[in-house]
Amino acid sequence: MIPVDEALLDDADGLGRADTGQCLLTLAGAGAHVRRASWAVAEAGLGTAARGDRPRIIAVAVAPHCGPVTASLDALTASGASVPIVEVSGDILPGWIGPLDLLVLAGPRGEERALLALVRQAYRRGCGVAVVAPEGSSLDAAAEQARGLRLHTPAAPVGAPERVAARDAFWPLLGGLLALARSYGVGSYGPGESFDALADRLDAVGLRCRPSAETYLNPAKSLALDLSGAVPVIWGTGPIMGVAAARFAAALTSVAGLPALHGTLPDAAVDSGNLFDGSLGRASGDSDDFFRDRVEEPEPMRLRPVVLVDDSEPGIRRQVDLVRRVAVDLALPFNEITAEGPDPLARFGEVVALGDFAAVYLALTTGHDTGSVGSFDDFDRWHRTDGPDAFRAPDPNPGGGDGVG
Repeated sequence: MIPVDEALLDDADGLGRADTGQCLLTLAGAGAHVRRASWAVAEAGLGTAARGDRPRIIAVAVAPHCGPVTASLDALTASGASVPIVEVSGDILPGWIGPLDLLVLAGPRGEERALLALVRQAYRRGCGVAVVAPEGSSLDAAAEQARGLRLHTPAAPVGAPERVAARDAFWPLLGGLLALARSYGVGSYGPGESFDALADRLDAVGLRCRPSAETYLNPAKSLALDLSGAVPVIWGTGPIMGVAAARFAAALTSVAGLPALHGTLPDAAVDSGNLFDGSLGRASGDSDDFFRDRVEEPEPMRLRPVVLVDDSEPGIRRQVDLVRRVAVDLALPFNEITAEGPDPLARFGEVVALGDFAAVYLALTTGHDTGSVGSFDDFDRWHRTDGPDAFRAPDPNPGGGDGVG
């Protein structure tokens, strides 16, 4: 088990020095990023004018390592969506995308080659294009040439590793996509479900989870201590919290180096039954050596269920009680995280922000470098430097055209 420096949690200056990737500062600005995305739509002259030209399908392509951006967009707009949202990956545009559709591309740097390849293919097919990227980037310029919509996000810090820039771009990109979707009438954000409510909730979490807040008053620091030395099993109640669980698990793994599982109740619990019956779930039953000296023995890693609760979903409380009952029977620690309020965007934002802060605090107290992506950083360098043709998409129709009949 990796030792945890608990004293560091109450040392705001020490946290700032240890946070080489400036993750805490980035998280504190999440609310501002959401507001900026809403303003960018107004600056682009969209408003609600785009609703008269609603596409058949919105295809979304997001740069790798940015987290569940498209899944979040889909979950948050699903209940009121009048247009289906489909995720596109890779650098070849699916053959079914045509002039009646809209391709939305989002990248933290705006220099992602796969996204640039998709813009060119969409332009040849007469497909609508919208881009969420830094102003002046190659992706922004390509959208301008394709007469597409352009929403500008803050540029990634100079010199930041590709994956670090992508990891920190979750809220800028998701905010831009949500604002764009709202302008097309995809999803209904009424007065109680506004961008302001989401931004305000993110600001509130940032204040409660700030580095200077003492551990016993800071829910993210307390959660980080709870998860240290455990294998978190993060389950969400309903589709929105299911995506939040995926985001939390990814943050724990990529930032804090802690393996974590995730899923959506009730299916995730059913599928994990044998996991909880195994050695990570049940307490050790070594009765043959009951009187041995355990002082020098490290505590074994065990599962820790963490349930992200959205009380607006029917039947949720019964599911949570069942998980708690199993945890009690197995003598497992248990965490329940509930976001309150009528606004699904704000509830989602609160849970995601809390998990992000907890992952960063856990990383800092266990000695992880928040400015690095770890042992596989060479993969990103290889991708960027292995020649201009290393990852070029194959031409589906070498004789000309775009390969679409």
